[in-house]
Parts: sequence; structure tokens; C-alpha cells
Amino acid sequence: MFKGGDEHTLRDVTFTKERVIKELEKLRKDKSPGIDAMHPKIIKELREELGEVLANSMRKSMITGEIPQDWRDANIVHIYKKGNRSEPGNYTPVSLTCIVCKVMERIIKNDMTEHLAEYNVINNSQHGFTITNLLEFLEEVYEKLDEGRAVDVIYLDFAKAFDKVPHIRLGKKMEACGFGGNLLRWIENWLKDRRQGWNKRGIFGMD
Repeated sequence: MFKGGDEHTLRDVTFTKERVIKELEKLRKDKSPGIDAMHPKIIKELREELGEVLANSMRKSMITGEIPQDWRDANIVHIYKKGNRSEPGNYTPVSLTCIVCKVMERIIKNDMTEHLAEYNVINNSQHGFTITNLLEFLEEVYEKLDEGRAVDVIYLDFAKAFDKVPHIRLGKKMEACGFGGNLLRWIENWLKDRRQGWNKRGIFGMD
């Protein structure tokens, strides 16, 4: 848990032309455009011209807490995996969101990750990937078995666990981890009124 005190709470994220351009450089040209129909290849090639404009938009969004609806919308496309193409279960749904908002999200994520690392907020027992969790678990099990001790295991499978997290509770948890001010308000607003849609044109809200 965060122990840095109110004076060390991360309340804002700074958006500069340089930071935005740096993130735009990382865009993959082979990715699909999002709800705004702006292709990442074009945005990447025009990064020097767009850097300051996008930085100003992000700063304004962070200060006011206002987020365009397009930034909270997603086009759903279905990617074929394997098997019979007529079976819906053989397709994986993928959300295509606004590229500009993704860039802003990455900048915010970088600052939040640095904050969590600086104040050791994330416990070593937490894992972002199942494989690392499993490896650590197996290591401990084998250690106990080598000592001749019994091991009891209880499995809990939370399907789509993130989708079940109440946003109010998530906000309280983030506050307890040292996030507040404009940043926390922006994230709370970003989670509101999110929409997903699909149609033959691939554009949300169009026939």
C-alpha cells in the first residue's frame, strides 16, 4: 500500500510535445485505425507536425477532466483463429479504439508505473502474467515437497475478472495507491459511458 503521504500523491501527468512525439514514434504502421478512422501510419509520419497540437489537447483533457466520446468508443472486429469459419466461437473479438487516446493512455501509464515502482506499492506476490505466477507457485510447491510437507491447493477461476470490478471500488483502490487530483478524475471519467459497436462499415454509430 502507498505510504508516501499526500505530498507525494501523483495528481497530474505532464504532456509535452517531446513526450507525445516519442510515443507516436512507437506506433506500428500495420495496425488498424480506431473509431476516428485515423491510420497509425499517417499519424506516425506526421508526428512532428501533430506533436504540439496533440499535447495541447491532452493537457486540456487532463486539466478539465473532459474526454471526447470518440475516445471512449470502440469498434469490434472479429479475428479468425482456427477451425470452421462458420462457427462464431472460432473468432476472437478485438476492440479498435482511438489511436490518439491510446497515446495519451501510454503516457499516463508510464507515469503511474514509475510512481508505483518508486513507492514499492506493488507487492512481489502480484503478477501481470499467469506464467510468472505459475512458475513462482511451482517453485514453492516443490520446495515444500522436498521438505516432506503436504501441500493443499485451492483453485479460483474468475472469468473476465476485470469486467466485474466496480469502478467506484477501483477509484478507491487507486486513491489508496497514491493517485489523486486531475489524474484520478480523468481516469474515472474515462471509464464512464464507454461504448462498443460493430457494423458493416466498421465505424461506430454509422449505418
